[in-house]
Amino acid sequence: MEAAPTMFAPFASNVKKNPPALDFAGTKIVDAIQNNWVYEQIVQVIQAQPNGINDKGWHGFTPLHRAALRGDPAIITLLLEHGADVNALNDYGETPVMYACKRGNPKNVSLLLDAGSQLDAEDHQGRKPVHHAAAGGSVHTLHYLEQVHGVAFNETDKNGQTPLHVTCYQGFQDAVKYLLRKGRSDVLLPDIHGNLPIHIACLNSLSETCWTLLEMSSCQTLLIKNRIGKSPLDVLREGRSMPHQYLFKEMEYWAQSKAPHLPPKGPLLSWYTLLFGPFIYFATIVVVGSHLKQYAGVVMVLFTAILVFLISNQHHRISHISRWANPVQAGAFFAGITHTAICYFYKVLPVLWPDTVCLSLLILVPLAFVMLTLYVRLLTSDPGTCKTSERNSQDGSLLTIEDVVKGRCKMDVFCVTCEIIRPVGTKHCRLCHRCVRNLDHHCLFIINCVGECNHRSFIIFLFLTSIAHLVFVIHAYLSLASLYPDADLWPLVVEAFYDQTWVLILVVLNTYSVIWEAFLIHYQLKYISRGLTTAYDISRRNPNYAQIMDVSFRDRCRNVKNFFLGRRTHSAFEMHNLRMV
Repeated sequence: MEAAPTMFAPFASNVKKNPPALDFAGTKIVDAIQNNWVYEQIVQVIQAQPNGINDKGWHGFTPLHRAALRGDPAIITLLLEHGADVNALNDYGETPVMYACKRGNPKNVSLLLDAGSQLDAEDHQGRKPVHHAAAGGSVHTLHYLEQVHGVAFNETDKNGQTPLHVTCYQGFQDAVKYLLRKGRSDVLLPDIHGNLPIHIACLNSLSETCWTLLEMSSCQTLLIKNRIGKSPLDVLREGRSMPHQYLFKEMEYWAQSKAPHLPPKGPLLSWYTLLFGPFIYFATIVVVGSHLKQYAGVVMVLFTAILVFLISNQHHRISHISRWANPVQAGAFFAGITHTAICYFYKVLPVLWPDTVCLSLLILVPLAFVMLTLYVRLLTSDPGTCKTSERNSQDGSLLTIEDVVKGRCKMDVFCVTCEIIRPVGTKHCRLCHRCVRNLDHHCLFIINCVGECNHRSFIIFLFLTSIAHLVFVIHAYLSLASLYPDADLWPLVVEAFYDQTWVLILVVLNTYSVIWEAFLIHYQLKYISRGLTTAYDISRRNPNYAQIMDVSFRDRCRNVKNFFLGRRTHSAFEMHNLRMV
């Protein structure tokens, strides 16, 4: 008799069951790899059916095709040891090395090439491994193919497309810039349909890629027509998406450039507006507020709050396809220092005359001169740009991408922009587009990096700036107290709110600046005293956090002293190794 269904029947499928046993003898090797079986299980499948090492699955994929696409070098090595065919073709005429190139791990590419894979093999579209590397967007693989195997990047497929054309379909920025750097690819080379790489980038509305291609050619590239008479600008005009229309407006402006044979200059007006905007905006607030009477305080405070809000919500980059660094923070710093100096000499010192003026000038004039000198140096000096690779500890030779492939250094130490193996402590700044030795951070207030060559100047500048802010706050309070001698603190603030709003606003902003600078100096010295930089900010979740931060007070003081004397500081591990010697 059949059992009646219960109220729990709909939930019966949610009951956990033991996973089915794996069928090592009945599962193809290619299916095991495709289904992400672990290495040990794949070994058992190969042992169960050793003759299936080259059996094909869907679309003619062999186990080696799937392993190359999966990207695990251990599985690739295992298959090669058991006689996998490195030049086997799938239904698209593709070899395993093409998938290794597309996957973007040069170690796997090296394994297959060492096993006899052919770099000049072509698939049914006429694309070689270098085209597949471009399709994957891996700069590591592209650089390995060029530097080690001498692959050229103007190879064309059956459609006449170069690796640059292929990369522009997806818009891999690092790969596009790499192919354009050092003249590796011709940005004006058309395919059989007359399409330039910028035609393809416009078709896919890749704004940043279009800008990069335009910078490496000229504005008139936007007007070059393909075989059917369409220019990149026409392609954008016919696009119906919002990105197409936005990009069309920007590109149309540069297509009408007065110097079409030159690259675009970029958003210079926006950049200078953001740089000098805070100074002009606040100056306008002060001028307008000086002509108001009873509402001056409210208006000036309100619009100053709006200015602070707008500046604090700015991003690191300008909202433009060029992705230029945003100078608004530097503009805000310049505006604050300049307005503070003007207010100090125009409003504060006249009230304190002659009691404290002479002493103030004796202190402030040298302080201002040193501050200005350091500020100009921080703006213009090289923070410690690194242009050469790290040297081999054994023979002193420069490390190359081949050392990365052979496992002598990690892959992430290769800089895809500077094309060097970064030395220890060196990091790449994407705003400055360069590698900097002992990089601490990119400072938005000086539009420059803080690194090995200017870190000490930066800390001294912070000290002096905080002292200048503090002097202004103290003298401004003394001047207000002189103007309202009978008022307590709160009545003094209320009176100043209506009569001395400019001074009061700057007192608040400078007080906040002193607090922020004190916090920043403490944060900097915390890492300097331990031989570190803030670029390598150590999280408490780091399992080695206790060891990294375990530096005695005496050693921390020594590190700070050595830092200001221009000597090298040492981390906890380096100090431990020195003691062991």
